[in-house]
Amino acid sequence: MNLRKKLGLLVTVAAGATLVGLSSVNVLPSLSANESVAYAATTINAKHQGMVADAKTANNDALQNMIDKWSGSVTIHVPKGTYLFDAGNIKLHSNITFKFDKGAVFRITEGNRVNFVYPSPEAGYDGGISNVTWQGATFQGDNTSAGQSVFTQSIHHATNVNFDKCVFDNAESPTGHYIDIDGSHNVNITNSVFTGFNGSQDFKEAIQVDYSNKKAMSYKNKGDQYDNLPSYDVTVDNNQFLPVSKKSGQVSSYAPNPIGEHAIYGHGKAGIIHDVHFTNNTVVDPKPLMDDGVATIHFKGISNLWITGNKFINQHVLGSGNYIYLLNSEPDYTMTNLNITDNTFTNVNPTKQYVYLDSTSDDNPMTDVTITGNNAITQKLGATFVKGNFPLTSAGIDIHDNKITKGSVVDTNVTSQQTITDTTVNKPSGSNSTSKPNKDKQKLKKRKQTNKSEKYVGGLDTQHAELKANFATYSLYNHIRGHKNWNIMKYNWKKQKKMRVYVDMRATADTGDWYRIRFSKKSTTKYWIRKGALQFDTFSNEEYSRDLTLMKIYPVYTLPFNDPMLAKQKGTTADISERRVTITHRVKRTDSDGKVTTYYQMSNGLWTRALAFDLDS
Repeated sequence: MNLRKKLGLLVTVAAGATLVGLSSVNVLPSLSANESVAYAATTINAKHQGMVADAKTANNDALQNMIDKWSGSVTIHVPKGTYLFDAGNIKLHSNITFKFDKGAVFRITEGNRVNFVYPSPEAGYDGGISNVTWQGATFQGDNTSAGQSVFTQSIHHATNVNFDKCVFDNAESPTGHYIDIDGSHNVNITNSVFTGFNGSQDFKEAIQVDYSNKKAMSYKNKGDQYDNLPSYDVTVDNNQFLPVSKKSGQVSSYAPNPIGEHAIYGHGKAGIIHDVHFTNNTVVDPKPLMDDGVATIHFKGISNLWITGNKFINQHVLGSGNYIYLLNSEPDYTMTNLNITDNTFTNVNPTKQYVYLDSTSDDNPMTDVTITGNNAITQKLGATFVKGNFPLTSAGIDIHDNKITKGSVVDTNVTSQQTITDTTVNKPSGSNSTSKPNKDKQKLKKRKQTNKSEKYVGGLDTQHAELKANFATYSLYNHIRGHKNWNIMKYNWKKQKKMRVYVDMRATADTGDWYRIRFSKKSTTKYWIRKGALQFDTFSNEEYSRDLTLMKIYPVYTLPFNDPMLAKQKGTTADISERRVTITHRVKRTDSDGKVTTYYQMSNGLWTRALAFDLDS
């Protein structure tokens, strides 16, 4: 459709003429590909402008050329498809809106990094660009042997920058941020999702609210001017910060630390960070931060802060030392109007406290502090909700109605939590211990017990073994042979393929060694079979001495999972009071496909996955 039809005009317009009734819209003559055009309020299609959505072709040059060509007020429509990028930088300009169709993805891989650059050729709050909006954008990376692939928004001296309904997926820099807000204001991040953080500097946050300083920048754009101005008027509302999870639900990459900052430049002479709203967000399973002076949310030198109406949830990860940490390090600055209200903390279980207020000078305590209406549901009581290194009872400090309640299973409304149960099974009695093998009734013989000795050991019922190649030569029993009323059960082995079966009990008797099995995880029909029919995983055990810190919630066992002796579950790593534990043995379990899983035995005698620990400590 040509421009005249698109605008609904019924007149003939000569090239170069100004259209009456429209705000400064010019129709220009045709230009070559190297010339710039400046249509106001123009919408262009990214594919029509040369971008390729085949997940194979690099789109760096095509996107940059398009941005440079359409230098006025422009909306870039990104159709459905996967647009691959190589390492590089994309420089933006003012008055640009990106509108992504559902299923439109910007993709980075192979350990590459793309910085979206918001240039600031002049100092001051008006020194950068303005009016940049991303709607429905997806920025997708990965973490492979090639390294962490990264997308970063490097926002400097910019104003009126908006992200709405965007997805930042597994693409945060290990040493940096998803969105870097430096000396900027009126930045709004709403209704978006941030996933995954594999930080080598694990205190870094997804959204950094920082200063116009070269050291603060994720990308140092040549020609930018710096003046230590603080960012302000930042709103982060109704977003989710989530881990990258495995199919089992366990965490592969931690959730990003959501928001914060860790430095003040020039001792705040150009101003201090202020007017930050972090509201109605959900944060699930961020990395535990145990050192002093760090926390999941950390601000240093800030006023007019609202952390309100958020949901902080731990499902598979243990808690940090502090969850929220506010620090005043400047003796000549008083942090004021700090509000932490109406948040919920579910299974966060901090080892220190939920909120810590820290002022490094006795002469500058924080004022107008409101910490009220927060609710914590925890698996273990003991942590105080608020602590400070200055009196919290002075005028202007309102701390009340913050509740900590003990609870074991909580509905988080993010994903369902699994109840941990002890599946120890007692010695079977009577025919009720098994179900009938099929719909056809089988007449069972009544027998007297001939075994003089029978010993039963139950285990976790998700453990499994593989049927050996000659499994069809074995019989299935309702009880072990020699037990009272034992019978061989009718079963069509011809329909049974070589497969893994689930095991929940073993027995040793006069008639040999036995296991109780099911043919599917959810089946209630159980059979006894001789040990010789099953092939278990192989285990290599060695002494191993090392002190490690527990980080994730994993089951804790009496033996390594799938051990032929059958492991019982004894709660989870969240039930262990000390986070720093001594490892005494290491076992490597190899399954029939050659997959190796490592387990550590702690000094308390219990076993858990090696992935439960911070192996870099």
